[in-house]
Amino acid sequence: MASILVTYTVLFTMGGSLISVAITFIFSMTYLLAGYYATGTETYDIKWTMPQCVLTLRLIGLAFDLYDGKKPAELLSNDQKKSALSKIPSLLEVAGHTYFPSSFLVGPQFSMRRYQDFVSGEFREKMLPFVKKCLVLGFWGKMTLYKYISCWLISEGVCICSGLTYNGKTPDGQIKWDGCANVKLRVFEGATKFGHFIASFNINTNNWVSQYVYKRLKFMGNRYISQAAALMFLAVWHGLHSGYYMCFAMEFLVMKLEKDLEQIIQKSEAAVEFFKNPLVQIMTWIILKLYTFVFMGWCLIPFALLSFPRWWQVPIINATKQKE
Repeated sequence: MASILVTYTVLFTMGGSLISVAITFIFSMTYLLAGYYATGTETYDIKWTMPQCVLTLRLIGLAFDLYDGKKPAELLSNDQKKSALSKIPSLLEVAGHTYFPSSFLVGPQFSMRRYQDFVSGEFREKMLPFVKKCLVLGFWGKMTLYKYISCWLISEGVCICSGLTYNGKTPDGQIKWDGCANVKLRVFEGATKFGHFIASFNINTNNWVSQYVYKRLKFMGNRYISQAAALMFLAVWHGLHSGYYMCFAMEFLVMKLEKDLEQIIQKSEAAVEFFKNPLVQIMTWIILKLYTFVFMGWCLIPFALLSFPRWWQVPIINATKQKE
């Protein structure tokens, strides 16, 4: 961190000058050699000097790239043109380039220009197949939910070990330890509609909201108002990020859609008979699994990314790529 701050200060104050290159080179090498001298032993050492030597090359290279960026293009070699920088990166970019997880320890070395191109999406496919994007989004949503479910199951396990979850016995005498059950894995994995998801995880919180918020708004005489108020309470309870409010707003819309669609189908005898066909049931199950798989990921985007500039990028990027 000291190396990054000193180097950035030098480059920020002196720009891409020859003297900034000299100062960065001398400081970085002196700092590294001082580390070798202070920590070196008679054996091969694996300690902070290993990533420090990688960092040294990156910071020196950064100073040279800024210096090259001030030169006329005709004086630069092809390699220099690929890495030259026209302006100093931000401190966050310098830190991101330096601490890039896959290479900060032993390399490989790559220029700041390559890192900036990577972050800006230059190395991504310009247009992913639509189906692939949907499946990737669904897989991401599944993994995101598994993180929460894992935490809930671990907490539930602790409650079971303490005896807090004792819930009587089954008719055949087996003790039940589901008094604080918070996840129904079979319901979650077999979900074919969003109602199944809501019924399968964070059960105790949902029960609390139902008991203390939703049902106590019965005097309003409208279950949709009560449901919207309960979801608004959940959003406020989670925090002030706009992503929470968008996520719970989508939950309200999706749940209303599912209930209205179910009512329409149930009112039609022809539709009921149609969906009784075994082949239709198989096709319906596949379609509903894909529907829940993909759109749960879509609905989780605001919840996971939190701030508007971040979660709004997903539909914007998709729309841009579709136009391309």
